[in-house]
Amino acid sequence: MRLSSILLRASVLGSVAGAFALGSVSTGNAGDINVLSANESTCGIYAMHIPEALGIFADGGTDVRQLASETTVPYVAFLSTGDAEISMLDTAQVFQMANANQPGAVIYEAMQFAPEGIFVLLDSDVKGLRDLKGKTVGLASDRDQITTIVALDSVGMSIDEVSTVVVGDSGPVMANSLTSGKISAFAGGSSDRAGIESAGVRTRNITPTAVSQSVGNSWAAWKPRFEEIRGDATTFLKGYAMGSLAGVIDVKTTGAICRSLIPEEWEVEQQGWELLNYTVDVLTMKRTKQYGELQPDVWNKWGVNFVKLGEIEEAIPASMFLDYSFLDGANSFTTADLKDRLDEWRAANPDILFD
Repeated sequence: MRLSSILLRASVLGSVAGAFALGSVSTGNAGDINVLSANESTCGIYAMHIPEALGIFADGGTDVRQLASETTVPYVAFLSTGDAEISMLDTAQVFQMANANQPGAVIYEAMQFAPEGIFVLLDSDVKGLRDLKGKTVGLASDRDQITTIVALDSVGMSIDEVSTVVVGDSGPVMANSLTSGKISAFAGGSSDRAGIESAGVRTRNITPTAVSQSVGNSWAAWKPRFEEIRGDATTFLKGYAMGSLAGVIDVKTTGAICRSLIPEEWEVEQQGWELLNYTVDVLTMKRTKQYGELQPDVWNKWGVNFVKLGEIEEAIPASMFLDYSFLDGANSFTTADLKDRLDEWRAANPDILFD
């Protein structure tokens, strides 16, 4: 059974004004956990889907319920109201949370490489970021403005030297915006790029490597609720870590699971593989000793960048918003157990495997 996408509850929408209160409202029960990811309907976050399919969450006694990611409500608000026990935040959102003195903390680095970037048509005459001067950059959402600011700053440009417009994250709309010339480049994540290419439009990444060498997305939780959610959160993070490893040790079975759950991303099989392989080999690839291990030096470096860009008031030590207490539990599994589970899934689903 795949993760269920549930609609935003009225309690969230009705409490936005007070969403940043320091307290929290418990809305879940032991054995239930609500999770808000960057995009619940893509193999770009395949590690979310694998543990559900392999029964890892169920065996841990946790019902993982995934909230719909398409919302105008700030992701951190779901933590403060208690409508999500765990939320995926990008680097800018983490620093904005810390800058506002909110009691949230990063408990696991989900992607140790930034998935956001700036893309152009494969045959575009835009060869690099400096060629965007005076041109229009399309954004998947408002939060991709920071991606554009950081990328342009890396080559000595200001956001004022380009125009930006939010075009949304619909594949056909994004693709049309590029091919029609409405925008010269697009700023978004790997799933947005996959959406563009699924619409038959090939793109090229012009983001400097140094910009992407960052923590892309992290799992965060509300400190006042740590002990209340610890068991279920640990089960979820352990499943996510095992899901990440599944792509490394058996990408064909991982691809078959993803295709069975999100077939629309595999209508053109090559594009499905390109998205999955990029996620496995780049986005979720473990770059530390442990899965999800926190990297304070990287966070501190980006804190300086955000001060420079005016996104936060002053440098915030990473120790203020990093919590290491979930990591050992998240890594308490064996590769042998994962391989056994993958074998069992293949045996139960022979008709949907890749050759």
